[in-house]
Amino acid sequence: MFHVEHSLAFSNTCRDNGLRLSPQQIELFRKYVELLREWNGKVNLVSRKDEENVWGSHILHSVSFLFGRSLPGNIRLLDIGTGGGLPGIPLAIVNSGWSVTLMDSIGKKVLATRDIAERLGMGNIEVVNGRAEEPSVVRERRGAYDIVVARGVASLAQLAKWSRPYLKRRTLPDPLLAQEETAVPSLVAYKGGDLESELQELRIKVPGAAADVRALVFSGSADAGLEEKKIVVVQFT
Repeated sequence: MFHVEHSLAFSNTCRDNGLRLSPQQIELFRKYVELLREWNGKVNLVSRKDEENVWGSHILHSVSFLFGRSLPGNIRLLDIGTGGGLPGIPLAIVNSGWSVTLMDSIGKKVLATRDIAERLGMGNIEVVNGRAEEPSVVRERRGAYDIVVARGVASLAQLAKWSRPYLKRRTLPDPLLAQEETAVPSLVAYKGGDLESELQELRIKVPGAAADVRALVFSGSADAGLEEKKIVVVQFT
């Protein structure tokens, strides 16, 4: 089990996988974990059984998408079903130049997440109360984002349908075909378990969507209990 009450193991694991964090970023992560635990006593933001391993199960899991990737510094990112700000807040801490929107339909979670973001003093985070599929929400933010992320929210097909309207139109090479790690993905879904049925549903229900499934195998992933987790990158053609 990955216990990092003082965050040292988290920092070392990130470093070992090419993601170097400044002391200021580590301090923001510490404060975020404290606030997440504080609010979790009032609102169910993360599973109670995971609370003791929040650094591995939630924080490291959130930033693991960045391992081995080099992305631009001016990304606009939408986190659908953010809950307590996962993965959006960890991604915003690592990338201070990104503009991150956290969206959730549950008012209590939005209240908690907005308070956490404000107390962290992070100006690159916006918190929105709404459902991704609501026409009024879509109209307001259509084509506004480079990346949509979601962690344990819905099936891949559903996420693809929700995400597509929010994404900017662009003519980048398909990273799933060209294997270009510097290309910007469209939808990033944090998943686990057997995804064959979800992938089949995606192929049938969302024509033009191509998925690349990658197991979370990196230095320290087994210690963090993430060996069964996967990152699914979906591109739209």
